[in-house]
Amino acid sequence: MYYVIQRHHNNHQKHYFAYAVAKYIMAKNTHNIIFEINRDGSMKRKWAPKEDVILLTADKELFRTTLERLETIKNHHLEKIGAAQEKLNDEINHFYDTMQKEFETIKLASPTNITN
Repeated sequence: MYYVIQRHHNNHQKHYFAYAVAKYIMAKNTHNIIFEINRDGSMKRKWAPKEDVILLTADKELFRTTLERLETIKNHHLEKIGAAQEKLNDEINHFYDTMQKEFETIKLASPTNITN
């Protein structure tokens, strides 16, 4: 059994895939690695660009410790991103409320006060 960590693009919350494969095929003159994965009793093939494969190993312990390290980093940063998003949402709401109050102040002070 081989263990793979592969880069995942275009998702800031999930940066990688991790999976086990029965075997793999790799050649020097290609840009891809072919992984054979046993799913539901049948063998499936998955192609992955070599440049996206971060770890390919038969060492299950190395795979596990690497995943733990990546998860720790990911969770730490997602927590910071979540806090920042919450703060941003608070600022947006505060800005909206402030502008609405200012609009009402201007409207009430206007000599051509338009009401309904």
